[in-house]
Amino acid sequence: MKRILSLVCVLCMVFSLTAAAEELTGTIRYSTWGSVTEKEINEQIIAAFEEEHPGCTVELDYIPSDYVQSIDTMFLGGDAPDVIYGHPHYFAAWAKEGLLMDLTEFYEENADFFYDDRFTTELYSRYIYKGANVATVNGSDTFLLFYNKDMFDEAGVAYPTDSWTWDDFLAAAKALTKTDGDMKQYAMVMNNLQPIIYSFGGRYYDDMENPTQVVFNSPETVEALSFVHDCIYEYGVSPDTTDSELLGGSFSTGRVAMCIDGAWGIANYTNCDFNWDVAQIPMKNADDEHVTAAYYAGYAVNADSQNPELAKAFAKYFQSERAQKLLAGQGLITVIDENVATSDEVLKGDHAPEHAYLRVETVPTSIGGYANVTNLAEVQDKALEPYFQQLVLGSIAPDECAQAIHAIMEELLPAGI
Repeated sequence: MKRILSLVCVLCMVFSLTAAAEELTGTIRYSTWGSVTEKEINEQIIAAFEEEHPGCTVELDYIPSDYVQSIDTMFLGGDAPDVIYGHPHYFAAWAKEGLLMDLTEFYEENADFFYDDRFTTELYSRYIYKGANVATVNGSDTFLLFYNKDMFDEAGVAYPTDSWTWDDFLAAAKALTKTDGDMKQYAMVMNNLQPIIYSFGGRYYDDMENPTQVVFNSPETVEALSFVHDCIYEYGVSPDTTDSELLGGSFSTGRVAMCIDGAWGIANYTNCDFNWDVAQIPMKNADDEHVTAAYYAGYAVNADSQNPELAKAFAKYFQSERAQKLLAGQGLITVIDENVATSDEVLKGDHAPEHAYLRVETVPTSIGGYANVTNLAEVQDKALEPYFQQLVLGSIAPDECAQAIHAIMEELLPAGI
């Protein structure tokens, strides 16, 4: 949506925002999880906000593990943070219980939310529950193919390109796999199956934002799961469970040539002692369009916040240029501010591989990785994770895997919408 504001409107908005900023005072709590680096970035954003808003204090609740369970417990005890970082399906579950503030009016009062020439405003729809905006947005991360350039060079294999199909992947994978002797190496560990399923044309629900029907068990999904199974048990280019444990199961060990990971991996693999880069997820057919999965994160406001105006201002601050630059600086997130996300500072900085721009270019063709259902954790625990694990273990056939997952997802859907 394009909104052209007159100079008068802009000046009025600036004056009103300035006045609001002067009125803000008091203390709020903000919760997040993540690595030590992410914690430090959040502390820097808090410091910047407090500097711009004298008289305001933001206390950080850093919860590195059992995050959702901890927030649930805080809500039950009436002591949840004022601003809560999370994924859309977390917010959907809390919004269903009336625990989050409806930010729709707040969005409408702040026209700069809708600057399409600056923000990827399409992401807002991921944070709508029952017609209400329930969070502000920091950005998204698509899944990419990470590859060890040194291993490719040693094997004499050309690097992945935008035209790569899964057949091209398989041909390269065979040349990159060494299973003789003690120092085994493999092409890829199969630990992120969703982008593969998407690339073959499979889907989880009819609409990940507003699911009404489970569509998991399809010929496309079965074909994708068969490919994963065959990479392990027919072609041997991906390790079985035993060899995966011996390898450490990680791209960072230098014994796995490729991995599928979220774009946040650009920050996580910075200290690897080998050369690496990123590419698009391969396609099923050469004339297909690239498809990948994406994860999203944002900031919700506690409906019972004792300082709601300060809480809303802080949740919005994460979309400020200063905060967006801090979030993007380490490569942890593809921020919603397109000017920041596409800047040379971000895409050609110390933490960026040659093709880092793919983290931005793949956003428009990505599909949400998290369905907007309130019981997604249960779907993952009862259906996706255990049956994907059985597939990788070789204890279930691909078609049986798809059927079992579909049945459980279908059973759980009514309670999640």
